[in-house]
Amino acid sequence: MSRNEHRAHPPAIRPHHDTNGLIMSSSHVGASPDATPSDTAPAPDASMSRLPRRGHVSPLVKPTASLVIPVRNEARNIAWVLGQIPEEITEIIIVDGASTDVTILTARSVRPDIRVVQQEGVGKGSALRTGFLAAEGDLIVMMDADGSMAPQEIPHYLHFLNNGYDFVKGSRFVAGGGSLDITRLRTLGNRFLLGVFNSLYDTHLTDLCYGFCAFHRRYLDHLKLSATGFEIEAEMVAAAMRAGLRIAEVPSMEMPRRSGKSNLRAVRDGTRVLQAVLDAHSSEKSGLLARVAHPRRRTAPPATSRALGPA
Repeated sequence: MSRNEHRAHPPAIRPHHDTNGLIMSSSHVGASPDATPSDTAPAPDASMSRLPRRGHVSPLVKPTASLVIPVRNEARNIAWVLGQIPEEITEIIIVDGASTDVTILTARSVRPDIRVVQQEGVGKGSALRTGFLAAEGDLIVMMDADGSMAPQEIPHYLHFLNNGYDFVKGSRFVAGGGSLDITRLRTLGNRFLLGVFNSLYDTHLTDLCYGFCAFHRRYLDHLKLSATGFEIEAEMVAAAMRAGLRIAEVPSMEMPRRSGKSNLRAVRDGTRVLQAVLDAHSSEKSGLLARVAHPRRRTAPPATSRALGPA
């Protein structure tokens, strides 16, 4: 997809749709979050005309947005992250996983207005679920505390939530995204897991194991999250697909962790992600064997079948 470059203004996000109602932005993350779909989208086709705009927010109504950040001994990283949170975020929730350093003290010195909640359970999944339940904003954004994700990208996630989409996920592998941190092993693992996911759900996602996401809080109960570890990221996407939410992918740049070591273990956590994807799909009426036995079922349903609730 072509992009119009202009020195005075960043390129506009130009989404394209598949028949599942998935939208994938193929421009650089610097696109203006103030642009509307009518300004940025290509000429509407049949599939686009069927997509409801039930989530569109009137310009007169500004939704509140909560940012959930799980932390555990991130004293050297959290100040950098909090210092760049955009003004669109109205609530910052720090979920503390029993930090033994000065993470919370540092966070409060940068943003005295943060809310600190104690993590219930063990693992990243438990931390995020704790934060989601504590969030009060209309929209919820989740990101890591290690500096690998740029807070400046948050407005692009909110842009799509405010213009008809229910769940927005970052992608390192769509045009405009990238990673300066991912290893070859993690790349191969993500590619395999993504292939399994796309096969099971007849979709065309470009990234699965990436924890920069945003969604409408009103759908939290529909996601029915239960994961305790890193697999929660894949569980959320699977749950969004199962619930019929309209999903958007936006380009995101993953940077190296600023300090410290990650708790991610590629083989162990990759196995848990695979199990989470398979478990989530087991509740679907048609499984992989049924798809093989009935190839016609692989034809994507009309876009309107992905909508949850009235149009």
